[in-house]
Amino acid sequence: MTWLPFELHPEVPPEGIPRERYFGSARAAQMRAHLQAMAAEVGLQMESRDVLINSRAALATAEFARERGAYAEMHRALFEAHWHLTGRLEEVEDLKRIAAKCGLDPDELGEALADGRYEPLLDRRRAEAEEIGINAIPAHIFGGRYLVVGAHPYELFHQVVEKLRTA
Repeated sequence: MTWLPFELHPEVPPEGIPRERYFGSARAAQMRAHLQAMAAEVGLQMESRDVLINSRAALATAEFARERGAYAEMHRALFEAHWHLTGRLEEVEDLKRIAAKCGLDPDELGEALADGRYEPLLDRRRAEAEEIGINAIPAHIFGGRYLVVGAHPYELFHQVVEKLRTA
């Protein structure tokens, strides 16, 4: 499996925006309850902040780690920091702290973020994703033929894999 960056809400300002203002209070509450219920079904603890973040710097941080062979560790560390509320992924200092925990040079990361080194890559990946119909996360492409966008029950993924196996 190859994880590729996809900036879900590029319109969110760098400092973020309150979820209730972005989605409306009823929708924000509904989304939070749905997320927590889905996580509980599979034994995960996922909390969400009251602010919708701009994920661009976090996506760039993951690409920085990919170039250094530490993508998997960084990807997991970013998810944990976000969903366990131990990090603010829109803040460079927190990203540098997470990078250091993954054995990466935090100052080098800071320089890469400051000079926008990964901006063209993130823009290109988003354009490629939109071109093939990806407009949400998660999105999975199976066998280069089937696109599954959004969170779905395990059974759907099993059906797609079976379809590929018998084709």
